[in-house]
Amino acid sequence: MDERMEIALESQNPWWSSGEFETGVDRLFRFPQIERYLNIQEVLLIVGARRTGKSTLVYQIIRSLLDQGVGREAILYINLDEPLFLSMADDPTLLSSIVEGHLARHGRKIQRLYLCIDEIQNYSYWAPAIKTLYDTKSTIKCILTGSVSTLLKQEMSTRLSGRHFSITVYPLTFAECLGFQKTEYPTIMQMREAFGKYLKYGGFPRVVLEPDESMKMEILKNYYETIYLKDIIFPNRIRKNSEIIDLLYYLISHTGTLLSYNKIAETLQISTDTVREYIEYAENAFLLSTLMKYDYSLKKQLANPKKIYAIDPGLINAVSFAFSENRGRLIENVIFMTLKRAYESIYYHKGQYECDFLVSVDRQITHAVQVTQSLKEPKTREREIRGLSEAMETYGLPEGTIITEYESDEIETDGRRIHVIPCYTWLTRNGQIL
Repeated sequence: MDERMEIALESQNPWWSSGEFETGVDRLFRFPQIERYLNIQEVLLIVGARRTGKSTLVYQIIRSLLDQGVGREAILYINLDEPLFLSMADDPTLLSSIVEGHLARHGRKIQRLYLCIDEIQNYSYWAPAIKTLYDTKSTIKCILTGSVSTLLKQEMSTRLSGRHFSITVYPLTFAECLGFQKTEYPTIMQMREAFGKYLKYGGFPRVVLEPDESMKMEILKNYYETIYLKDIIFPNRIRKNSEIIDLLYYLISHTGTLLSYNKIAETLQISTDTVREYIEYAENAFLLSTLMKYDYSLKKQLANPKKIYAIDPGLINAVSFAFSENRGRLIENVIFMTLKRAYESIYYHKGQYECDFLVSVDRQITHAVQVTQSLKEPKTREREIRGLSEAMETYGLPEGTIITEYESDEIETDGRRIHVIPCYTWLTRNGQIL
């Protein structure tokens, strides 16, 4: 290992010397499965959009290991966003030379090496290198982070099938934001105020902790540009940058609305295949998520219009429309992302009327959820109850939920009960439905 590499690693592993390093606000307790995964050989893959806190979570894992008595030299952290390592991304021996060099210097002190690698997708040969380590060195535990799911999933499913577990890290939930701001027992007014800020600026940890509100938006714009450049345009070698930038702006400006790929293609004057391909890239970068209509036929699910949601309301506000004019749509986006964290399968219902979200557990529709800013307008109230009631009747549900900004109520209709819940109350349960 040459001197430049040693200097870079010493900088990235401060616990080898001083032992002082920043671990941020604790989120490790939010991922109880991590502790179980650390005690087995399988690779732990932590994925998610950039700046969601994956690296900080790894630092918290390292702090936990040190507190448990793991030796300092038994933890090797490598950040592959480091310019030196980026310049060596096409060197097939990079990873093996770092690991072998570290073991040559400290191997006698190490019974088990915890190898933590940040932004693993930056290294061209990461999958075969990790597989070789897994197959030949059972005393090495690999903990990896990555920001581009397609690159990671393809390699994991082929080379590392059955050899890994994965965890997805999202921006902070509303409940986590309250914790970050040390608001343990908030009043209703405090929760309303906090939710207003969450709706405007979202849950990226750095943004939540930034006191300057104008700076929050600058940071969010920077995040957006970094995601579409580093995780969409560059890895997919997109040449017509303007096409995907226009498409992303269009989608983020129309979150929560029914969208047809053909109509998008016609509007932006690009091919339908290009629209479908670019949306897939954005999903793989964790920027956007697609919601399909529920149907017993998978073919019909795929053929029906989709809804698109963004990973964070702050990005929506930084990129597209005016905040005050689209509050209801932003609330719907927040509810979707919270449901996505809590449940594996989410759909929308569309019959004669529409219901925003259906939750499926073990291929059975278990919950129906409608989202609206307010039920005060009679036409809105009628529309929202009608759509939810149709969904409840269609799937045999005795109860349903309408999430509003501030209102609460209990409604009986056709022998079924509808719970009207303020969004800040529902969100503090992290999306768990009655």
